[in-house]
Amino acid sequence: MRIFRDAQFAIRTLTRSPGFTTVVLLTLALGIGASTAIFSVVHAVVLRPLDYPEPQQLVRITSELRGFGAFDTGVSAAELIDYQSRRDLFADVAGLLPVSANVTSGDTPERVEMLLVTWSYFSVLRVPAAYGRIFGPEDDTPGVANVAVISDGFWRRELGGDPRAVGRTITIDADPILVVGVMPPGFRHPGRTLQADVDVWSPAGFRSGSPSAPSRSRRRLEGGLARLKPGVTLEQAQSRLADYAATISQQFPADYPPQNGWRPRVVPLQDDVVGGVSTSMFVLLCGVALLLLVACVNVAHLVLARSASRQQEIAIRRALGAGAGRLTAQLITENAMLSLAGGALAMLVASWTVRGLIALAPGRVPRLDDVTLDLGAVLATGAISLIVTVIFASGPVLRMRRSDMYAALKDGAPGRSTSGRTLRARGILVAAEVAMATVLLVGAGLLVRTVVSLLNVPVGFDSDRLLTARITLPRPNDPARAAYLDPARRVNVYREVLRRIEALPDVEHTALSSQIPLGGFNPPLFVEVDGAPNDAATRPVVHDFQISPGYFETMGITILRGRAFTGFDRSGAEPVAIVSETAARKFWKDRDPIGQRLRLGGDTPSMTVIGVAADVRHRRLTEPPQPILYRSIDQSSDLSMALVIRTRGESPGIGESIAREVRSVDPDLPVYSMRSMNELIGTAVAQRLFLMRMLAAFGAVATALALLGIYGVMAYSVSQRRREIGIRMAIGARQIDISRMVVQHGLLTTAAGMLAGVAASLVLASLLRSQLFGVQPSDPLTIACVLVLMTLVAVFASYLPARRAAGIDPVSALRTQ
Repeated sequence: MRIFRDAQFAIRTLTRSPGFTTVVLLTLALGIGASTAIFSVVHAVVLRPLDYPEPQQLVRITSELRGFGAFDTGVSAAELIDYQSRRDLFADVAGLLPVSANVTSGDTPERVEMLLVTWSYFSVLRVPAAYGRIFGPEDDTPGVANVAVISDGFWRRELGGDPRAVGRTITIDADPILVVGVMPPGFRHPGRTLQADVDVWSPAGFRSGSPSAPSRSRRRLEGGLARLKPGVTLEQAQSRLADYAATISQQFPADYPPQNGWRPRVVPLQDDVVGGVSTSMFVLLCGVALLLLVACVNVAHLVLARSASRQQEIAIRRALGAGAGRLTAQLITENAMLSLAGGALAMLVASWTVRGLIALAPGRVPRLDDVTLDLGAVLATGAISLIVTVIFASGPVLRMRRSDMYAALKDGAPGRSTSGRTLRARGILVAAEVAMATVLLVGAGLLVRTVVSLLNVPVGFDSDRLLTARITLPRPNDPARAAYLDPARRVNVYREVLRRIEALPDVEHTALSSQIPLGGFNPPLFVEVDGAPNDAATRPVVHDFQISPGYFETMGITILRGRAFTGFDRSGAEPVAIVSETAARKFWKDRDPIGQRLRLGGDTPSMTVIGVAADVRHRRLTEPPQPILYRSIDQSSDLSMALVIRTRGESPGIGESIAREVRSVDPDLPVYSMRSMNELIGTAVAQRLFLMRMLAAFGAVATALALLGIYGVMAYSVSQRRREIGIRMAIGARQIDISRMVVQHGLLTTAAGMLAGVAASLVLASLLRSQLFGVQPSDPLTIACVLVLMTLVAVFASYLPARRAAGIDPVSALRTQ
């Protein structure tokens, strides 16, 4: 029953101090809630094991070509066969090739993400189908089999969620495909895709029916999904594959020249799935940990201040017979009530924060849909609340046990100077708040400068009023239905699509291209330049763009020399090409590239260079322009092309108009991935922008808490030094002198925190190095701006206490006993 009486008394005591109670509860809710939310996101995205049996055994096999600075080049079909035969290392290996395809069995054509895999794919993951079956040995075929397993989302969207859909036939790229299985709702492909989650899996053998051996140097597969044999470690697998690499390089020297630096790699599947965002997630975790520390320090500061103001109350209760143990229990109960109430509010804040994080997070963050406030987050919140209770209660309890009861009873009147230890302790706490706020603001400032630098990078084209979309002609498994394998037929379709779209009233220019700058890229190709060494060690590479006439005008890319493609550069005419400025400089140095010849190797014809185009940022904003080779689609075209459309202004209905015109040419052609070029540029900075916003929010809250802390210390200092200030004024100190003294005290406390914060930021900013562009972790401008901001905060927080101190009446202050 005593605990209930203590709880009732604690509630009455806390309600008599509504300002203190409200500030403490909001601070705890914000600090603990934000920490719980970020922990939930990091746990779901990065830390939680993959949802497969024995996920630590799952790896992806890929390779690297160190000679070209490429560290994830996939595997060839021949290498995949080698890995599948290594039963000493792998329990099973499946090949992966992401593609996209047109589904035309519904009312309107749809583009879906498809994954071609060897039949053992689901066996490697050990995941059964929810309906029907997964692939088995009977599905092994040299080419692509006309059977498929579909995702739960595709099943519900296209087939109405009917369990009898297993056994039905759907049309994909003009092929009749038999649905043999439906995967469970939570199943997703654990790896990279082209643009979205995989909806359709089809078995493929990745080998031709001819007796000739497949090429070893053509690594078109994304890699091999493998399960390590029980007892084999990752280090052992990598070591044995290194021995395999040495043997195979000697056996096939033409395919593995030493200059290429080819080496197979084994990557843990967990790292492969989350590796692209793990750094950002851990930076967020560090940032919110600092915010939690600031919140705890601020609450400790408030509790310490309140305990100082309650010294006389506690002394009276001790004088009336209350024992130290009884008072300790009461203080612990009060702090427990605060912590529990703060923890309950924190759960609400965490729930709102998680929803906000999911909404603000950049696209394609892996496993973001799995983020929830699970039991672990609730337990973590409870543990944090318990720790906070112990920490908060320890200060007042130690103060109570060490205090002199008689001195407290005598010094209870206002204006008497109390222990300087209390003032120093509060100053240290505020300096710690300032230090942590400085670290967060420096991190946010570095990311602000990074985002500004990225957005100001010259991309080489005009992104305003520029739309992009993709169309892909079907590639059936049955050659008899593959009408668009005829280059003349697909070029005619492309011309008609361009003609119809350009006739739309809202369209100014339109063109086609096999690639879109910053919209994902294909691997570079080797190029052979006439008159230059073209051995395997020195062959340069280019990014190949197949474009229609009008592409440069539509994109706003300048032709620096020569000319652009025209309607005369058709099939049967002399093969011609245009190169980017970087390619011209790399291939021909100071020579005039116009009239020079080059080819892509193999049986491809030599092309004459007719123009040099200005550089564009093709792959990433963070890397310099790459060499680009432009070819006319009239002379070389692909089945998948991107539309680039420059509109005359804001055209909200342009998307449906474009799709309608494309379907009027071929009713089975879907238009997909329609985005503005500014959206693509925004996507390139989305991860850094998200990180910047989060650290800026953490820094703003931490700065506000530091401001409250500085104000509290100064106000407390003025109240405790009231008599001293009266004496100073009585012997001649001016009001400006008193104000200056108080402000200087606040600035000294802040300066100590800023110095510690700058030192810590120089260490912790190294975590951000991979996210920075155009700025160093020790950027002096960013640090200077943060120091100026924190100085202004200190002056502002000290102003009211300084003004109050300057207004003290010396006579009334000296009468205070």
